[in-house]
Amino acid sequence: MNASEQQAYVRPSKDSRYNSDEKIPATVQNMSSKASARGSDGISSFVRNSSKYAFAFVATLSFLTRYWKIWDPAQVVFDEVHFGKFASYYLRRQYYFDVHPPLAKMLIALGGWLVGYDGHFLFEKIGMEYVSNGVPYIMLRGWVAIFGFALPPLVYMIMAESGYSVLASVLAALLVTFDNALVTQGRLILLDNIMIFFMLAAVYAYIRFFKLRYKAFSASWWTWLLATGAMLGCVVSCKLVGLFTISLIGGAVLYDLWRIIDIRRGTTMTEFASHFIARAFGLIAVPLTLYLTFFYIHFAILTKTGPGDGYHTAQFQMQLKDNHMTKNSFDVRYGDQISFRHRDTGVYLESSSERYPLRYEDQRISSQGQQVTGAKKLTDNGFWMIKPIHDIPEFETFLSRRLAGEDIPEDELNEWNVYDADLVQLEHVVTGTNLRTHDVASPMTPTNMEFTTALLNDTKAYDDSLWQVLIDGAKGNSTQLKTSSSFVRLVSNKHGVAAWTHKKKLPEWGHENQEINGNKKPDEKSNLWTVTQIRGHKATAEEQEKIKKKIVPMGFLSKYVELQGLMIKHNNALTTVHPFQSTPITWPLMTRGISFWTNNTERKQIYLLGNPIGYWMSDMAMAMYVAVLVVIELCRRRNEDIVDPLVKRHLLRSGLFIAFAWLAHYFPFFLMGRSLFLHHYLPASIFAYMMLAVLYQVIFVQEYPRYVVRRWNGRARALVPSVAAVATLGAIVALQFVTFVHFSPLVYGTTGLTSEQVNARRWLPTYDLHFQK
Repeated sequence: MNASEQQAYVRPSKDSRYNSDEKIPATVQNMSSKASARGSDGISSFVRNSSKYAFAFVATLSFLTRYWKIWDPAQVVFDEVHFGKFASYYLRRQYYFDVHPPLAKMLIALGGWLVGYDGHFLFEKIGMEYVSNGVPYIMLRGWVAIFGFALPPLVYMIMAESGYSVLASVLAALLVTFDNALVTQGRLILLDNIMIFFMLAAVYAYIRFFKLRYKAFSASWWTWLLATGAMLGCVVSCKLVGLFTISLIGGAVLYDLWRIIDIRRGTTMTEFASHFIARAFGLIAVPLTLYLTFFYIHFAILTKTGPGDGYHTAQFQMQLKDNHMTKNSFDVRYGDQISFRHRDTGVYLESSSERYPLRYEDQRISSQGQQVTGAKKLTDNGFWMIKPIHDIPEFETFLSRRLAGEDIPEDELNEWNVYDADLVQLEHVVTGTNLRTHDVASPMTPTNMEFTTALLNDTKAYDDSLWQVLIDGAKGNSTQLKTSSSFVRLVSNKHGVAAWTHKKKLPEWGHENQEINGNKKPDEKSNLWTVTQIRGHKATAEEQEKIKKKIVPMGFLSKYVELQGLMIKHNNALTTVHPFQSTPITWPLMTRGISFWTNNTERKQIYLLGNPIGYWMSDMAMAMYVAVLVVIELCRRRNEDIVDPLVKRHLLRSGLFIAFAWLAHYFPFFLMGRSLFLHHYLPASIFAYMMLAVLYQVIFVQEYPRYVVRRWNGRARALVPSVAAVATLGAIVALQFVTFVHFSPLVYGTTGLTSEQVNARRWLPTYDLHFQK
């Protein structure tokens, strides 16, 4: 302010106030406006609030990419077949079985319930129309898209809270915003983005908790500790691969505890014990409680019989309303003519007068015995009379009285009940021959024994026709054999093999029925059969009422343990070859995608493919990070410091955490034997994108204290470290965006492509896109 200006300006006294008539000098007004714009610290308002603006910018772009034409296509796409169907079952309250925990599917069902959807549509196959079937699919997709839309903002928050600059945080968030695979998954009725949301939320909550380490046991410290545990419980309740996130946070916690126990920190063992117990409660007890709670809700909703019944034990099934076992579970008695149905494949054990051919296609010679096969439909050939192994006059009298239709007292009937481990014979009703297995190779499985029948008076085959009835889960020999509710193994008393079948069909001579043979591993679950009915027996209302009263209640923990075992078993059994499966080594290289949906008429398709440029850049960043660590360590060995100590500390802490996060969500797939797909890499891909932002900061941001923000919505002190930093950021984001747009017809499926356009997007020959010709 010069002298003339000073003379024109008179500072008011403490008691004076400007009134509406007094004029403030123009120079003072200009100075005041500039000071207001820049603040007392000389930082402009835009820079100061740049973190909030950046967050809003990322959120807006994320919303646009996820919700753009979310109504198209109006058909079932890829795994909407499964997860839309499961949501419908929740709304119908019908029990189903799936290898994944229930939370994400219950959340999808919640979205349907909120808009009044009743679950009438079962998403039976890809390409089914939504509109004509009255499905509120836009609302269902929009509900799931909320979780996909939240991913880039969460990435921004994680980076900013981890001590990265606004530019580095924006870079990571925009790379996730314009990743084609994450957008594709994030706008359909699928599970992955819901799981990834909770994964990132858990990481964010843990970072907030860790930053409060010097305010241990404060209210905010407890809040973020419990929030971390809650998010971990949610992520593992969506998919079991959420265990990878638990391993990530668990590793970080162990590192933290290792630092706390150091005597140089002055920590007493009592204080350490308090830290340990608090973390055990928040990060073990809370997630476990939530995990169990979601299964409790799952069982509480699904109370009616449904398509998942058959996976479970009889006791489990009988807890469900209207289950056939609660209506048709009758005692099996000697003399009953019964049918056996294979639990896994659903075929009935049957025989006929037809014989095995003399020679099979591989020139092996058969016994030419009577065929015993597995038939899809139950006919008269599927009934077997269960008999004692010896001629007992009392049994013959009992049998003749029953055949004559005599009303026999209940107590006398019970004397002829069949129990676990009973030794029996099974007489084929139509041909009057006994079921037999002998030391002859079966037609299609030479390592197993052939099943046939023997004449009733064939004394040489007598031992071959004796069978042990072993009831699965029996508690001693007092367990009765019942129709529908008993799972049994028929084990040869002489040879120790169990009746078994598989889905491969016999040749024409076997009428394309399934082969029945003797499995030399009798304890396998695939040997289980059920007695489906007793010929001629119809249940009375009184009998059905008695059955209901005999049902043994099953507690929650028993149900949970049984379902958990089945989930793990069937998940590991997903080994069937799929045309679009891939191996983990190919995922970071983005060599192959997955076909989600096609429209042959309009040449449209949805093809899951990550952003190739983004994947390749993040691969290089991960390799560069390892190289940087190696160089830093080599220089340390030579007593040379090539980076600022603060930068180095941040690189070895936050950077290493992100690298470990990528590894924890990627490496375990190399150990799995099940079929794997590109979408399994999506959680790890986000951390790879973060690593690219980490390297960006290391290269372009030298003054950490000046450019980092303490909170994701906090005030920034500086924004642009250099022109090169802005130019590089712009170039990387531009490459990601242009590539996203180029492949966007495969994301949204709204544009039909010519052969030339399709092939222009086959950057690698392994991109097996449709309509290449």
